[in-house]
Amino acid sequence: MRAVGKTFVLTVALGLVMLGCGDDDGGDGGADAPLPDQVEDAIGDAPDVDPCSLLEVSEIEAEFGDAGEVFDGMDQGDQCLWEVGEDQSALGTGTVSVFVQFINPDLPIEPIEDIFAAQQESYADATPVEGIGDEAYFEPNGATVNARSGDLIWFVQAAFIPQVDGVQEKLETLAGLVANRL
Repeated sequence: MRAVGKTFVLTVALGLVMLGCGDDDGGDGGADAPLPDQVEDAIGDAPDVDPCSLLEVSEIEAEFGDAGEVFDGMDQGDQCLWEVGEDQSALGTGTVSVFVQFINPDLPIEPIEDIFAAQQESYADATPVEGIGDEAYFEPNGATVNARSGDLIWFVQAAFIPQVDGVQEKLETLAGLVANRL
């Protein structure tokens, strides 16, 4: 799981833990807090969503083809990775990835809108992106478009690809395709 995915999971987990820590009035605040086994069910793979089906190799090539050949997506469970080029960095091949995470709306956790807003606020350089999902933002340090569509939080990321002009616009184009397929 990439850093953005880990940050998201940690944000949700922290939100779930905080529900059991008490309320502003000194009460226990945790009466409706999820039990430990419920926390595991709060986030998970998106039902009926295969991240590798959300983009085509040709679509990634149209945006990042100048960086090298794009290889078929590799299924990583809640994430799909498409390798771009060969040995382009000290870390190896570059990747374009799509990560999709489901937030169970039936559990007593913070509304998904609040979780997404907290995630966005954690990035000082995040800028809103219009027209993708219910809400989205671009995080330049991670070269990532993060978005929310209903009960799904997802992102499209370019990692270890050599400096490419217009990376934000390229990722927004791919994110728009993903949003239309979710």
